Amino acid sequence: MKNKKSLFAIVGILIVAAVGTTVALYTSNVILANNFSMADYKTETTESFVSPENWQPCDITPKTVSVTNRGSVDVAVRIKLDDFWKDKDGNDLPDLMSGDQKLTSINFHDGYENYWEKKGDWYVYKTNLAPNATTEPLIDSVSLSCNANLTGTTTYSADGQTGETGASPYAGGKFHVKATVQTIQADQKEEWTQEIAKVIERKANPREFRIDFTKKAVVSDDIFVANGNGVNEYTENGRKIYYYRGNVDDNNIIWGNLCWKIVRTTANGGTKIIYNGAPTVVNGVKQCNAATAAATQINGTNYRYNGSSWSPADVGYQYGDRIEVKWQGAGSGNYTFANDISRNGNTYTLDTSDGQSVSGTWADIRATAATRYHYFCTNGASSCSNNQIGYVHYYADSGTIYYLPVGGYNDIEDMKDKMFSNNNNSGAKNAVEGWFRSNGLDRLEDDLEDAVYCNDRTIGGGALKSKDTPTSIISNRPEDADSPFGEYYRAKVVNDNNNIEPQLTCPELRDAFTKSAANGNGRLGYKVGLLTASELVLAGIPHYDASLDDHGEDPNNYLFNGNHVWTISPYVYFYNYAGNFIINSYMSQHGVYDSYGLRPVVTLKAGTEYARGSGLKTDPYIVE
Repeated sequence: MKNKKSLFAIVGILIVAAVGTTVALYTSNVILANNFSMADYKTETTESFVSPENWQPCDITPKTVSVTNRGSVDVAVRIKLDDFWKDKDGNDLPDLMSGDQKLTSINFHDGYENYWEKKGDWYVYKTNLAPNATTEPLIDSVSLSCNANLTGTTTYSADGQTGETGASPYAGGKFHVKATVQTIQADQKEEWTQEIAKVIERKANPREFRIDFTKKAVVSDDIFVANGNGVNEYTENGRKIYYYRGNVDDNNIIWGNLCWKIVRTTANGGTKIIYNGAPTVVNGVKQCNAATAAATQINGTNYRYNGSSWSPADVGYQYGDRIEVKWQGAGSGNYTFANDISRNGNTYTLDTSDGQSVSGTWADIRATAATRYHYFCTNGASSCSNNQIGYVHYYADSGTIYYLPVGGYNDIEDMKDKMFSNNNNSGAKNAVEGWFRSNGLDRLEDDLEDAVYCNDRTIGGGALKSKDTPTSIISNRPEDADSPFGEYYRAKVVNDNNNIEPQLTCPELRDAFTKSAANGNGRLGYKVGLLTASELVLAGIPHYDASLDDHGEDPNNYLFNGNHVWTISPYVYFYNYAGNFIINSYMSQHGVYDSYGLRPVVTLKAGTEYARGSGLKTDPYIVE
């Protein structure tokens, strides 16, 4: 049975001006030659309806549609109802009297929901129809509102005479109800399943493409083309993820009456989508044709991720204590730098035991101190008060010592725990959640998976990683001289060294932003967040490359909207600067106090179905 789709039976029943009972019959009895017989597939669709010749307000016109299985195999049944007005010249008319009050109503059969289930535009019969069985009624009748005024005649007084204000456009018009009936063999019912996640998977599997992160990304004709455009498959910890990559134009979707771009599936079968503006209406059809960068960002404006960048805490989607950097001129005096400290109330003592410290001028011992000796007293002593103890995190300046004040905390690990706690909302979180609520999307949260939005604040290298971690005084590479965060390695180094893959799980529970504490940290107000840098890697956004004239940019990537847009991923902290990754024509980082766009991200639940559409901008998937 090679051509299974030929077994669809589609019957359209259109109410116009016919008088009498209309019966529409479809049968399909396929018998192959040479005495090989197929099962008998035969269905009969019956409509009971008499078209009224002079429809009046308050009229209730009976109309029923039923399907009977006349074959020998079980079938599945679904019906789509479309209703619309046409004037006497065939032009469309709205089915409205005023405001949202409709002229007509389709009256469903009492208790129909026990037998029929609404899925998108379709009413699907809940059980398979056995041979000789008939469906229960879906609708009983169609009504015209008692308040309908289809003639447009009104009375006015002028010298005692009666006049007419003008005929209604509905005069002489017709109201149409079209019932599209589809039946299919019951064992082929999955043909009707139009789940968004399955669409992405089906697009990936025919190519049997597996992204290979051991191969270096390349630039060709000024366009980043590594690993191919389209839908690809990636396996992480045995879980298959399907994702869009590169220059694609068939991942447009409308949910919540807003346009989005499909990014990837999740391990739970959900579909992650990124905001792409409000739909436009072209010839009565909703399309996703946002014309400007601002149109694809919330409120058409830019936002600071956070108000300052002087503390490592400022990379947080939420943050705790803002321990801000301090600095002082090194001068020519002697300092002692130690690998550890002890605390007694407000007094801190450097560990000066054998091999645990170095002493001398900043110029003489800076390179040695950078290897593992990060604590110092600003007064040059080996013991000091809480307002004099510091932790050096940046050694690249020959004349200035940049440090974080330790006073009031036990050590660098205690400081990081306090800075990376989730007590205060970032500016980005406030803006994203405020936009989500103001657009009424909070009322649609049952559509969404409580997915993780990972604000990964694990530090991947440099002095802030731990008291024993070396940093460089001469290299300009952030992984040497500064303190890069975990996503720096997964998003940046993968493109340079080809030895680290992106990560779609979140290393720390504190950084796994979710609405429910059952799935993560439970710190989101709503099920909405931002993309991560690892997801940009999957999408094919290249990292900034200073060695190339165009810096390796890909202006055709589907995520690039022509503007800088924030991700949720921290990039680096160095001297007095906290930076996060941004989405651009290439990946780079900017200080969190800069103002850039915000494009919220939500995750549709597994099993989310679309009613229609092909994913193109002019024909987006519609989730209703």
